Amino acid sequence: MRGTLSVRMPRTLSLWLAVMLLGCAPQSVDAVSCENAPCARAGGTNAAGATNAGGAGNGSGGGADAGTAGASTSALIHRYSFDPSPDGIEVIDSVRGMNGALVGAVYGSAEAAGTALLAGKTSNQYIDLPNHLLDGLRDATFEAWVNWAGGDDWQRIFDFGEDETGGDGNRNGLPRSYLFLACMPNPRFAFQPPPARSRETVATGATPCAAGTWSHFAVVIDQTRQLASLFVNGVESESTRFVGSLADVYDVNNWLGRSEYLADPGFEGSFSEFRIYDRALSVAEVAASFDAGPDASVW
Repeated sequence: MRGTLSVRMPRTLSLWLAVMLLGCAPQSVDAVSCENAPCARAGGTNAAGATNAGGAGNGSGGGADAGTAGASTSALIHRYSFDPSPDGIEVIDSVRGMNGALVGAVYGSAEAAGTALLAGKTSNQYIDLPNHLLDGLRDATFEAWVNWAGGDDWQRIFDFGEDETGGDGNRNGLPRSYLFLACMPNPRFAFQPPPARSRETVATGATPCAAGTWSHFAVVIDQTRQLASLFVNGVESESTRFVGSLADVYDVNNWLGRSEYLADPGFEGSFSEFRIYDRALSVAEVAASFDAGPDASVW
């Protein structure tokens, strides 16, 4: 799959030059839902006709507007890719070395090389990332390139949190706190501070997650502006008021493809990349990252 996705690589240099020459000024995002139509990017137009996020031979993806640049490289704190490592590391964090592991999941091969394949349903296959990735974060962006195979609701793209025991790896009873993104089948972001009966913050995309094609998802948490935004293929789908704190989530379960809820099905499909930034990316930066694709060099 890496060979297919890499068609976006030649654009990396132009994004880098844009960063050097123009910078990445934050864009304004209104705290409104975009249920009836795609939200327009600040200072530009919507990304019409984008069918995938990896350039897998279908469509051109959502390009950044003229004069915008890619995400600031200094903001990227974790970058997880899925290529076998000679020294046995399964899921490499190429930024800070906080590596993860495949649990039952397998590497893709041939055209699917550079991906992690999860069988979903009750297979209990997932990607286990290190504990406490949220420590110290106030504003943050979570970004994933996935190919969802479809199926039952509530399949997790990512889920960070804890169960009622607070024990590492446990899934007993109801989750006590969490931060997740799921296909149910529309993309749904949810944040739950403890205790579990407190109010949940939710943002749900306007259309279902696309099945059988590569898609780009981003969740932007801007605690400073009390705003959480959900992006699909470079376009803002919904924003909602965010009055909590990422520090409220005790993230001893940091999973890709697995839910904190025992009853929820596993994610069925493929992961190409997962990233975490230590600030809220702007509308233009999310669009530019989508346009560059999962294989782009962001250093």
